Amino acid sequence: MKLLKIVGLVALLAGTGQAIADEVWDTNVGRVIYADEIGPTAVFAYGPKEDPGVIYLVGLAKVYQNRGTYDGYWAKDKSKVECTTARPGIYGKMTRYWGRMQVKFIDKDFPSRWEAIWSYCDSEKQETKIEAKPQVAAPAK
Repeated sequence: MKLLKIVGLVALLAGTGQAIADEVWDTNVGRVIYADEIGPTAVFAYGPKEDPGVIYLVGLAKVYQNRGTYDGYWAKDKSKVECTTARPGIYGKMTRYWGRMQVKFIDKDFPSRWEAIWSYCDSEKQETKIEAKPQVAAPAK
């Protein structure tokens, strides 16, 4: 059931309507949605519906204030680099297209900006840092 929720939220990334999620960020690489929580792990969804990705961040689930830095990984069905090992990705399906990710929240309060460093597989971090700004709903009329 959780995977269906993630799939639905990933599909919203490609649409023009408002996402129904607690947190949505615009980043320099596209929209990211806080999609779900699995135990202590937060699950972010990103990418278009024809090429979705997930980010798993250990220790972030149920933390809504005073967020710090969280380690995890991203996974997709395809990317530029294929790893020698596989990890769970979209729909829980194992994939060889993944990499490390470290997300650092910038603001103390909700909603917060964040930045991330990432890699392909277990290699060195990439030069391009991901920078995220929260989408904030327009005030009700």
